[in-house]
Amino acid sequence: MEPNSAPDIYLMKREKSRAGCMTVLIATVAVLGIITVAGLMRWLGGHETETAAPADLPALSETAEVLPEAPPPVPPAAPEAAPAAPPAPAAAPPPPPSAPAAPVVEPSPPTAATTAGDAAGMFAQARERLQAGDYQGARQAALDALAARPGDAGIETFLNELAMPLLASQRPMPEKIEHVVQAGDYLGKLAATYNTPVALIAKANNIQGATIRIGETLRLLDGNAHVFALAVSKSRNDLVVTLDGKFFKRYRVSTGANSMTPVGTFKITDKIAQPAWHKPGAKAIPYGHPDNLLGTHWLALDLPGYGLHGTWEPDSIGKQTSAGCIRLLNSDIEELYTILPKGTLVTISE
Repeated sequence: MEPNSAPDIYLMKREKSRAGCMTVLIATVAVLGIITVAGLMRWLGGHETETAAPADLPALSETAEVLPEAPPPVPPAAPEAAPAAPPAPAAAPPPPPSAPAAPVVEPSPPTAATTAGDAAGMFAQARERLQAGDYQGARQAALDALAARPGDAGIETFLNELAMPLLASQRPMPEKIEHVVQAGDYLGKLAATYNTPVALIAKANNIQGATIRIGETLRLLDGNAHVFALAVSKSRNDLVVTLDGKFFKRYRVSTGANSMTPVGTFKITDKIAQPAWHKPGAKAIPYGHPDNLLGTHWLALDLPGYGLHGTWEPDSIGKQTSAGCIRLLNSDIEELYTILPKGTLVTISE
């Protein structure tokens, strides 16, 4: 056969076609084998380690987020409504057994015996201070004793006897101030300035008449900052004076027969020394007349016809014998007249 004949050319093409098919077949088998082997390796690798990445995933860049290891399967939980609170700080470890914490012991309330003992000690201290000339210290100690033993007759008697010598003198008290007399000062002006009676200023500073000297230092009760008040008991027939709510002095009184004394809170509106008695339906009876029942001083209340006054009948004190007013001994009503400013509150109770 000639080299360039047609059959030879056909045979060559067929041989080439076979060779090409075989090549494709071999390549296909090789690729399938590679894929099969790779898949088998991936399957085996997934069972050998949980951290190996699949071979066909793209490589992670340096900035890519690394996914955490998948946790073991757990039962489904409710979705979180809010971020969990931070864990509480760890509690302090308990003390070792060799040094247990001491039990907390609540203080016991004071008993009557301890309170009485405290009161007795403070009252003894009050008497010692008075003997040493410390009137204010004695008063304070006695007030402390009375607070520990309210209503104690002995302590109240001590305070009764101390009250006027301390207040109506130049002895110092926290309730007093010092005033240096200036040009233009006079007793009425000072009384209005400090809301304290002229009679108390004069008595406390031993002023004779109404003369005060420029440059003189006076001790005055500051009635703007420190307040007297009166409490009258109809059943006990007594009157207690307080200063800033603290016991000052107790007086015996007479109240109205047949409960004629009114109950309530009133105030002193007027103060009169040597009063005339304006008896209802009659002419005024002058001071000093035998029929004048008001004694030496009158403190009018803001209830017409009622007030506090003295008496010429001391035996009537402590009883319900008045026509409705509060009746005191003349010496006692004079003290109240001296120390109480207008506007002082008077509370009357059954």
